[in-house]
Amino acid sequence: MCDSKPHTWQEAFKVLGINYKPDGTLNREIQIPMVDATPTADPKQPNQLALSTDIPLSPNNKAYIRLYIPAKTPTGTKLPLIIYLHGGDFVLFSASTVIFHECCNNIAGQFPAVVASVEYRLAPENRLPAAQRNEILNR
Repeated sequence: MCDSKPHTWQEAFKVLGINYKPDGTLNREIQIPMVDATPTADPKQPNQLALSTDIPLSPNNKAYIRLYIPAKTPTGTKLPLIIYLHGGDFVLFSASTVIFHECCNNIAGQFPAVVASVEYRLAPENRLPAAQRNEILNR
């Protein structure tokens, strides 16, 4: 049996870099690098694996899908679809976070496949089960 006391939500917020204000608003103190979608080929990157674009789903909750397609695919080739939910326990990160963007970019280009990376609402700004109830997950 463990004799340690459970952690409080305040301690969890501190570890996650979330600042809770007395008026109930939250500020994320940790800034995580994000990247824009790359809908056109970049001449500076001759070995570009995939192209990507953001497809809005719901302007109300800022949900979207970042869709990746291989940069070089023979015409008429049918590709599998991979639906990708980024890591972060529905609390951290985004479909546009560098590490997940690059991961999906590599999967699309090397597999090859079409990859749909879902941007969903995060807790604690949106209480659970908001992320799971996003429109994309209900379709």
